[in-house]
Amino acid sequence: MSKLPENAVDNDARIRHLTGPLARACSDEHVFLVDGDRTLSPDDTSRIFLRRAGGDPRVIKQRFERDGYCFAAFRFHAEHHINLGQEIFARLVPEIAAEVQVHDGAVEFLTAAKARARVFVVSAGIPAIWRAILDIHGLDDVGVIGGIDPVDPFVFGRSEKGTVTRLFLDARCTVIGVGDSDVDAELLGLAHHAVVVVNHRQNVDLIPHLVAHPSLWQVAPHGQSHANIPVLAFPDVANLARNSH
Repeated sequence: MSKLPENAVDNDARIRHLTGPLARACSDEHVFLVDGDRTLSPDDTSRIFLRRAGGDPRVIKQRFERDGYCFAAFRFHAEHHINLGQEIFARLVPEIAAEVQVHDGAVEFLTAAKARARVFVVSAGIPAIWRAILDIHGLDDVGVIGGIDPVDPFVFGRSEKGTVTRLFLDARCTVIGVGDSDVDAELLGLAHHAVVVVNHRQNVDLIPHLVAHPSLWQVAPHGQSHANIPVLAFPDVANLARNSH
């Protein structure tokens, strides 16, 4: 079992070691990098996990409010979950995955996307939950990238999603990013095509980062779309893999 990296340099090295081969295997292909919580689902699965394990998600929220989306805050977030232990993960992951609802059209999107591109769910939450959700929907060939893993953990937040995106760009991939919050801002800002999924907060912390993006789109699961951003039905996001960059 690995320990959670103590600093951003060691964390970056672990991400590159684990994700670099995935990116290089996708050289010159279209790649979808898709956030999980609040993007594919209206739920925050790591918050559900922490509550179910007897923890208090407000402690993590307060840390982010105090420090912002920095390495130390995301490390605190990861450590808070990982310290619960492997037995808690083994018990709760399948239970939560079985209960999580995904947005209408999200499974159809992933199914269509993987037929024409490589697809990865990139989660700042718990990757094992998203692995289980995908398996339930017959999407076992969609990859999952994330660090809250009691066996081989790493910190995975805003800037780390950016690092992963750059690894795919360095491999000459055409990247389509899909996300909902400021945690996804670097991923979407670097992507050739950026898709915002309108969340319960109307993406107030994300949209300002993307106003100058040359290929910005949105999915509005509940019909409350942003003005001046083209709207796609969720399944139609897969069609962006046909567009050249």
